[in-house]
Amino acid sequence: MLHTAWKGQLSFGLIEFPIKLHGAVEDKDIKLRTLHSVCCKPIHHVKRCEHCERDVASDELIKGYETSEGHFVTLSEHELDELKKRFSQSKTIDILHFVELEEIDSIYFDKSYYISANEFGGYEYSVLLEGLALSGKVGIAKVFLYSKQQLAIIRSYGDCLLLQTLHFHEELRHVQDVPHVDALPSLSTKDREAAMEIINKLSAPFEPKMHHNDYRDMLHELIQSKDAMASFSQQQSEQDVTKLMQMLKLSIDQSNLKPRKPRKKAIQKKA
Repeated sequence: MLHTAWKGQLSFGLIEFPIKLHGAVEDKDIKLRTLHSVCCKPIHHVKRCEHCERDVASDELIKGYETSEGHFVTLSEHELDELKKRFSQSKTIDILHFVELEEIDSIYFDKSYYISANEFGGYEYSVLLEGLALSGKVGIAKVFLYSKQQLAIIRSYGDCLLLQTLHFHEELRHVQDVPHVDALPSLSTKDREAAMEIINKLSAPFEPKMHHNDYRDMLHELIQSKDAMASFSQQQSEQDVTKLMQMLKLSIDQSNLKPRKPRKKAIQKKA
C-alpha cells in the first residue's frame, strides 16, 4: 500500500471529488552514514555558533533571511505558520485550464504523484481520467504541498491520474548565463549532415527497463561482499574460541581422571 502524501479535493469545472496523492517515485539510493574511523560508530553533527563560540540547542534556533547587504531579517515560527495557513487550509486542487502536454518543456518537470479516489469519487475520477486520455491534454493547477506552493499538471497515466509538480518559470536559470554559449562556432552543411547521420544510426526506441543504475548495483555488491566477509570472519573467530574452550574442558576432564601419585615426604637433613 502506497503512503499518502496529501489528501483533499480535486475540482474541474463544476465537478469536485475527494482524492489522495501518493509518491510515484521511490528513492533507491544507498544511504551511507558518516562514522568515526577509530570505533566505526556514527557521528552526530553539532549546531555551533561561531560568533558565540559554543554549541547551540534546538530551542535557540530561529529562521532568518540574509539580504544582499549581508544582514539578516528574522522570522518567527508564528509568522511563518500564519502565512502557511493561508495556503495549507485550502484542501482543494483547482484545475485552472487545460493545455497540450507538448507545450510544456521537460525542464519544468519536478516530482510525480499518483492520484487515487475513494469510493465516493470513483465516477468523477473516471470522467476526468478518460476525458484527459481522449483529449491528449493536461490540466494546469496549483497545490500547497510540503510547506510550499507548487505549480502542477494533472494527466492520465495508464489507468490512473498522475500529478506532476512543475518548477515556476522564475526558478529556471537563464540559458544566457551558461558560460561560452554565445561564442560557439557555426557549423557547415557537411558537419550538420554528419551529425544527423551519427544520431540516426544510434537512434532506438526508449526502453526504461533496459537502463539500470550501474554504480548503485556495484556499490550494493561491494557492501554485501564486505558484510559477508565480516560475518564469516566473526563466525570463524567464534568457532575458534568454541574449539579452544572444548579443548581446555577436555584437558581438564582428562587430568581429573588420571590417578594422583602420592607425594613423597621431604627428607629433612640432619643438622
